Amino acid sequence: MIDYRNLTYEEQKNYLESLHAYDLKELYESLTEDEQVELFERLDDTQKADLLSYLDVDDAAEIVETLDAQDTADIFSEMDPDDAMDILNELEEETSTELIEQFSEELKEDILSLKSYTDDETGSIMNTDFITLTADLDVKDAMKKLISEAPNVETISKLFVIDKHNTFLGVVPLKKLIKAKSPCAIETLYEPSLFALDTDDKEQTATLMQEEAINILPVLDDQHMLKGIVTVDDAIDTYEDEMIEDFQKMTTLSEDVSDSTFTSALKRLPWLVVLLLLALPIANLALQFEGVLKDYTIIIILQPLILSMIGNAGTQTLTFSLIMIADEEPDKVIKRNIFYEVSSAALSGLLLSLISFVVTLLFIVFNPSLSENPYLFGSIVGISVLLSLIIGTFFSAIIPVVIHKVGLDPASASGPLLTTVIDITTILTYYGIATWMIGVIL
Repeated sequence: MIDYRNLTYEEQKNYLESLHAYDLKELYESLTEDEQVELFERLDDTQKADLLSYLDVDDAAEIVETLDAQDTADIFSEMDPDDAMDILNELEEETSTELIEQFSEELKEDILSLKSYTDDETGSIMNTDFITLTADLDVKDAMKKLISEAPNVETISKLFVIDKHNTFLGVVPLKKLIKAKSPCAIETLYEPSLFALDTDDKEQTATLMQEEAINILPVLDDQHMLKGIVTVDDAIDTYEDEMIEDFQKMTTLSEDVSDSTFTSALKRLPWLVVLLLLALPIANLALQFEGVLKDYTIIIILQPLILSMIGNAGTQTLTFSLIMIADEEPDKVIKRNIFYEVSSAALSGLLLSLISFVVTLLFIVFNPSLSENPYLFGSIVGISVLLSLIIGTFFSAIIPVVIHKVGLDPASASGPLLTTVIDITTILTYYGIATWMIGVIL
């Protein structure tokens, strides 16, 4: 790998010009802060636009905040409108408004169009730079238009056909256009195409592109007028954002990384209070077994061994269930998944119960003061692990499905509810088996 720092000034210049935008981003992130500033200043507007497009949007926004409005406008004029919009959304509203006023009329119109959509609408992620052809255009004229506009658009693999009212008709693959010979009108070449509406949920649009293996999807309004396109990189970004959002919901987090310590604590507090209140039934449940717990404190000592194992297994099952729900799998597939997860838990539980029995046995042997009946308590733990794993896995698979059926968000509600249900069922199973076996044997 070339060491950028050891190159001469002229070699560095040539090297930067040869880099793909992604490689430029990798180089930028490998440098110190002072070196990053120096490198950025040496780039032309097109390279700066490429770099900002590939950087994390918050990092790109930090760079933009150090530039004056006119420099930013010059750079943004080289960017795809959707990439520029992502960065603008990270800036203060006042700063964003001031920058937009510096943009060219064409870019300003594109940006304001994108700003009219909510964050979850497909219109918010579409690109407004693409090549359109009219149906009556001859392929010779179409090729001239392609050559003229190609440097200013993100992709030319598909050309979009409209009528004189901008109503979408279909697409012409580039390969098909190149093979056609004049005289030949575009209306004889275009093909029908799937599309999304600008008000559709962007996650559904990304899912459609994934299921149909579509790299470029036209975006229309309710009058079927062509408004933009969604490319595969936009779909991937959407999936990534939704994945992070679902993970935050599952872990009951809602704050942004830019939130202050106080704001972050305030947002976490309600769920922590809810979990505290949900823990009260667990404490009350333990009181029902006060007698056996008072006489055999080893039961309490061994309790974390079971709870941690079942909790981890439950989280794994919950993750699979949420993925299947997010992918909108049919009911029969979800039911089959529940059976599969419980069956897998039973097989895993047999092995884990044996391991738990041996571990508990050895633990008591090396700590003889805990009990004179290592085989009894080893059996209690082993049986409890098996049953709790099966029961916990069943609830982990079924709870998000039930929550989804009643119209709530399974990612948001499943986490805290599942934690409480698993704790209650595990403790009830463990203490119940311990009380029964101690009563029978001792």
